[in-house]
Amino acid sequence: MGGSGDIWLSGCEAMAPAARGHAAAEAAFAGLTTGAARPLPQWFEELRGRIAALFGAPGCDAILARSESGAEDIFDALARAALARPVVRIAAASPERPGDSEPNNPAFALRDRYGLPRDADAVDAEAARLAAEAIAQGRDVALHLADCSESGLAGPTRAAAEAIAASFPGRVLVLIDARQMRCAPQRIAADLRADFAVLLSGSTFAGAPPGAAALLLPPGLAERIETFALPDLVATRSAAMDWPPHLRDRMRGEFSALADLGLGLRWECALAELETFFALAPEPRAKIAAAFAREIRRHLAGAPALKLIDDGWRAEESRMIFPILTFDERGRPLKTEPLRRALAEPGARRGGWAARGRPVHVGAPLRIGAMKALRLSLSAPPVNDVAERLSEGRNFAAAFQPLADDLLEAFSLWSEIAAAD
Repeated sequence: MGGSGDIWLSGCEAMAPAARGHAAAEAAFAGLTTGAARPLPQWFEELRGRIAALFGAPGCDAILARSESGAEDIFDALARAALARPVVRIAAASPERPGDSEPNNPAFALRDRYGLPRDADAVDAEAARLAAEAIAQGRDVALHLADCSESGLAGPTRAAAEAIAASFPGRVLVLIDARQMRCAPQRIAADLRADFAVLLSGSTFAGAPPGAAALLLPPGLAERIETFALPDLVATRSAAMDWPPHLRDRMRGEFSALADLGLGLRWECALAELETFFALAPEPRAKIAAAFAREIRRHLAGAPALKLIDDGWRAEESRMIFPILTFDERGRPLKTEPLRRALAEPGARRGGWAARGRPVHVGAPLRIGAMKALRLSLSAPPVNDVAERLSEGRNFAAAFQPLADDLLEAFSLWSEIAAAD
């Protein structure tokens, strides 16, 4: 995935490992294969324990998964085992727009037909209505709550999820979809104490290669499961050591393998960044995020071809994902797929400085209303790099300057490529 000199602003989707995470994975691999090799069961137990210690509450379980969708499927399988009736998944429509809801696949929309964020009360009401309808039809509910969506939205609220679960005791299980990793560990621990499961990713904000996810289970959920079965496709992508022993032994059927070494190494990479990131005090983390947002807004102010989606919808300092539309000189939206490719591949660019610039990686095109946006986002590795320079004694401006330089180059290239088209 690109070279070490690439500019990575794609933390909402996929990153190349930074030096910190890469070194951690290399050290773990060496410890597994040379000298007095660490036993695989011990290593996976430690990995799950580190994830639980960083995000979890006492008594929670961590299950590793090869993808975020795989972790969702595992949660739904466990929900079917824990609940008494057929289970329906209720989640945000993808990509965040109305029209995807079906009787067997009910979905709530985070945006209206024009792509504007819906009011939180409206999202809460729709999720509650869908849950009540499913239960009235004799089904139980696996409610998937978006802590932060692919464009930075959230819904339904946690208060609404708690109210839905309380209205139908024993009929609703809640999954907090925190794959974007934009909330504090304390918030996730509180979710687990509220008896919510939580989906995590090591491949977005954390900066590990694609294919590292995890599911955290509250203690009460595991206690409700005597035995369970995984759908064949899910079982073929799950290894025995991805699971805590007490849950592994309750599965009916076979796992695809004893251990998935690559998954463990991807989580080593992710945890190296996450443990460093959350060891920082909240104040410098917030200061770096606010500086990142200000730089983006400063560049957008001087780039008439680029427009931020949801501008003014939420406080600047709380944003880390920035969906951006690109227009030509006549105000027509540009196609996002070739634009993204040109940003990432200097050989695909036309002449001028753009042909010599570094590769710039942004999040994949996302349809919002009638148009598609590319997404810039902050991730843990650059925040950790800024914090490391601060620890060396540099003032904030000097410590942040390399990240500011990356943004300057990215926006300069983006504007030049847009003008060439």
